[in-house]
Amino acid sequence: MSEQKEKRMVADTGYEVKQSMRIGGKEILLAENMKAEDGQCYLVATYREQGIMAEYANAVSGDDYLEAMQEFCGRIASEAQAVRAEQDKLNVPPTPIITKDQCHPHDYGQDLVDKVVAIKAEILSPEYRCGNVQLVYVTGGNGAHGGARGNAVFCHHLNNGEHTRFERRDVLGVVRSESLPHWAKENLAKLRSDMEKPLQTKEFAGRYEIIERIEVGQKVLYSLMAHGRGAKTARVLITGTISVITTMPKRICASVPPQSSSALSARSGARTVRDEGGRSEPTRHRSH
Repeated sequence: MSEQKEKRMVADTGYEVKQSMRIGGKEILLAENMKAEDGQCYLVATYREQGIMAEYANAVSGDDYLEAMQEFCGRIASEAQAVRAEQDKLNVPPTPIITKDQCHPHDYGQDLVDKVVAIKAEILSPEYRCGNVQLVYVTGGNGAHGGARGNAVFCHHLNNGEHTRFERRDVLGVVRSESLPHWAKENLAKLRSDMEKPLQTKEFAGRYEIIERIEVGQKVLYSLMAHGRGAKTARVLITGTISVITTMPKRICASVPPQSSSALSARSGARTVRDEGGRSEPTRHRSH
């Protein structure tokens, strides 16, 4: 019984995950179902979480293990190349890992809002373990204030301005001004300037500001942020006109299930399901 509980399945397809590699904010999966009725015993898919959504996409199946393994390894190599290209495109000088001695001691009674903090390197995926990704500008969250009971720390990466979330325990400390690279200071000034733009140029859903849109299949996932002290950021799936959002329950959005064909064939469409492990992925840079 305990062995069965430890098995990781690809939703309700009957395929058990045998190998996986997380890279570039995605997870490449190699799964097996030796009882598959159509003989397509091996499955390769890309798994990604977006807040309340968990999506299996670009799934292919086949009856040849070596061919499936080639597909699995090929996707990993492609993702590695994509991450490298993404880093080169930012045109940010390589920054060594930020260490504890470059930060003020982390005090949970300290307010982190409007400060630059470093995220602990060990909680980042290996491909993102560098100072460029560690440096973030804190904007809010119920864990960002001194003595807060919450854990969420909402922030923007200084290397690309991307909005994300970490936990308070992920914070290494507030970075000392003398340890902040020149490029980070320049990007911080630009980020603050952009955030101070007039409210009438921003988009709102009720009292929530729309700060990000993520397309998932035919649907759109919005990141919404309330203003003021203790402001919270939340992600919600909206398919039509935006209205005031009060609560964001866990939801399932199932699209057309993959279709099988002979050999190692592409399965059409993506399948978005509840993550049975109950995991949440607040940022694509995390190691788990």
